[in-house]
Amino acid sequence: MVKQKNNNNSPAAKPANAIKTNLVRCALISLLAVCGSFLYLALIEQPNSQREQLDTLANRLADNQVFLLNQAIDTIQLRSHQLATNPQLLAALENGDSARLVTFQIELQRSFPLAISAKIIPLGTLGIAGLDKQQASLRNNIELDMLRRVSNDEKIVIESYRSDKLPLFSLAEAIQGKGKKHAAGALLISYNNTLLHEILSQLDSNLGQTSLVQTLGGNSTLAKIGDAASNAPTITRSTAVNHWQLSFTPSAQLIANHSPASPLIWILLAICLVAILAATALTFGSLNKALADNLALLAARSKGPFSLPGFSDTAQQLLADLKKLEAQIKRKQAAAKQQDDTANINPVDAIAAELGQNSQAGDSAPALPQDIPSTIFRAYDIRGIADQELTDEHCYAIGLAIGSEARDQGQQSLLVAADGRHSSPRIREALSKGILASGCDVIDIGMVPSPLLYFATHQLETQSGVMITGSHNPAEYNGLKIVIAGHTLSEKAISALRDRIVNNKLHSGKGAYRSEVIEDEYIDYIINDVAIAQPLKIVIDAGNGVTGNIAPRLFEELGCDVIPLYCDIDGDFPNHHPDPTVAANLADLIVKVRTEGADLGIAFDGDGDRLGVVTAEGNIVPADRLLMLLAQDVVSRNPGADVIFDVKCTRSLNSLISNYGGRPIMWKTGHSFMKEKMLETGALLGGEFSGHIFFKERWFGFDDGMYAAARLIEILSTTDPDLDAQLSVFPVTVATPELKVASDEQRKFSIIEQLIQQGQFGDGKVSTLDGVRVDFNDGWGLVRASNTTPMLVLRFEANDQQTLSDIQTIFKQQLSNIDSSLQFDF
Repeated sequence: MVKQKNNNNSPAAKPANAIKTNLVRCALISLLAVCGSFLYLALIEQPNSQREQLDTLANRLADNQVFLLNQAIDTIQLRSHQLATNPQLLAALENGDSARLVTFQIELQRSFPLAISAKIIPLGTLGIAGLDKQQASLRNNIELDMLRRVSNDEKIVIESYRSDKLPLFSLAEAIQGKGKKHAAGALLISYNNTLLHEILSQLDSNLGQTSLVQTLGGNSTLAKIGDAASNAPTITRSTAVNHWQLSFTPSAQLIANHSPASPLIWILLAICLVAILAATALTFGSLNKALADNLALLAARSKGPFSLPGFSDTAQQLLADLKKLEAQIKRKQAAAKQQDDTANINPVDAIAAELGQNSQAGDSAPALPQDIPSTIFRAYDIRGIADQELTDEHCYAIGLAIGSEARDQGQQSLLVAADGRHSSPRIREALSKGILASGCDVIDIGMVPSPLLYFATHQLETQSGVMITGSHNPAEYNGLKIVIAGHTLSEKAISALRDRIVNNKLHSGKGAYRSEVIEDEYIDYIINDVAIAQPLKIVIDAGNGVTGNIAPRLFEELGCDVIPLYCDIDGDFPNHHPDPTVAANLADLIVKVRTEGADLGIAFDGDGDRLGVVTAEGNIVPADRLLMLLAQDVVSRNPGADVIFDVKCTRSLNSLISNYGGRPIMWKTGHSFMKEKMLETGALLGGEFSGHIFFKERWFGFDDGMYAAARLIEILSTTDPDLDAQLSVFPVTVATPELKVASDEQRKFSIIEQLIQQGQFGDGKVSTLDGVRVDFNDGWGLVRASNTTPMLVLRFEANDQQTLSDIQTIFKQQLSNIDSSLQFDF
């Protein structure tokens, strides 16, 4: 039998040849398609796309420049309107009060720091017609005509003109009473084109040329920034000023960055791609077979040999990991079975069992501690040495009392949060168990600053919560700040919690527990409220307190350049005590602000409801002085608004707030007292000398150091970042910080009572609103019992150092008459 020769002409080879032919055809078609696609992209699609991208970018840049310009103009017009409509300014003009007008002139110049002139111009009964041009210091007839028109209640748009060959633009705003035919005066504010250049220069000049042209009375260029490419398209935009037109022309560099690449480059890329595809196809088949063979050996748990390089070591590791995984699965299955056996245990019963109690319905009430110290129930919080006075049993009982009080006020849920102290997790657990055993639900929002607990009472389904914090006290202390039905507990309401425990007036039940995260919502809320016009460089000193987790992130998202200092949470407070009212605690912050060249330094206390401020020059800003700036901002938008400050604050606030058009109210020291007074009066702003700042305008009325810092930065970013310069316009007095004299928890209150009855202060005006404050003609002094420490707290202010010393001597003598053992270090 003749053996058949195997060649390509045999019938068996024809199907294989046909397949190979078709594969070759498919490969050629694919290669042609790839090359054609690359040529289409190179010659048609890519140039069109680049031109569209350039047009889109140019339009976007033009829109951006118009937005910046309009925003600056709107800000100028808004500020001028707010000042012109101030009723106190109108009264000063109508009464010819030159002293008040000088004060308003200073405020006007401070409000427009970049203006070359900002004037308050009184107008006669006949308007501007009879005005002495030289006396008013007007530059030319254009300004004269602006004042003539504005006096007749005409709306004046911004005018651009030249004076002494310098380009200027001005706006005028009438100061006019209701029903009056002519204005009593006018504001005239003028800028040169330096401001326009600064606005337009915020865009990189390498991107193109921006021109601002006035079309009124013939085109004249007001400002021009950057370079334009020849024959480049120009984008024009209208502005907020009707007769100003802005144009943007791309630069040669911008056009080059968006020019299509050479077609030759695309062709070479296509050839390279084809070569890569061909090489990949040749190796794919052999690799695929080798991989299949090696995987088959691995699936059979064989040790090889493996043909792929490096596969042997990987296979051995995979086999070892597989054995570990199988062992873990067996352990988890055993643990799951054990968990199923205990799945029906009620969590409230488990909590009660840990404390030796039983929460089953019908059982007798748990045994409660009868020796719970009365001294920890203070004026506006519960506070004591954690390991001695806030034991698990005490905290469990307090939780029962708080939960019972909340239920009596119709509150079914209580928020619970804690600061970063070492004792806080233990206290939070014991307190939560007590709340649950009262039948009240617990919403645990974790380790957060106090302001986030207050914020959560406005955002979640309950208006009640407990913040576990020692605030600015030493590390061994801790405490509870309590809010029920929107009211922060103080004095009798706090002592009533102890009465509930002692008299066993407690509810029982099984509350539900869950956790919530509030940080992102808090940050988003502030970001949507606060507008930062220009980024500031700030140093944040958290003092190793709980704000270290959130404050740097908040201000970074607001757009600030943040330098963190001691922002790692450490309950030992290893760097300094978390109390920003003590100058020594701000020493490191001052050094950091100066070395980093920062605009501002911000320090927070242990739980974030207070702040301290350091200027770029390293000056510490007392909170009552900071309140001057904040009050000016709030009252300017809300004439007649109430502003509250505590008895430790400067009396300059009284006259300043009145001059702004607000109503000053002095009140007791203490965050609980201040918040209740805010609710009672509807005040839009409050502040304590200790650094608690309360915003009701755009916020919720609680003390929040982080939000207060954000509002301060907003003011600085929209006016002048130099805080020293901003504060320099306010009255300066000689004043002390808080001075402390050691006493004890009971004696301190009796000393104040005796001083009220026996004190002799001559012709001084005595106030007993909170302690004893005595106002003299040229200064004042205060002594009060601290509600948080066994101390007497004193503060003094006067017009000069000698008067200050005299007032201090009077107070020391009167206190020594009552208790000769008191030691004064001032």
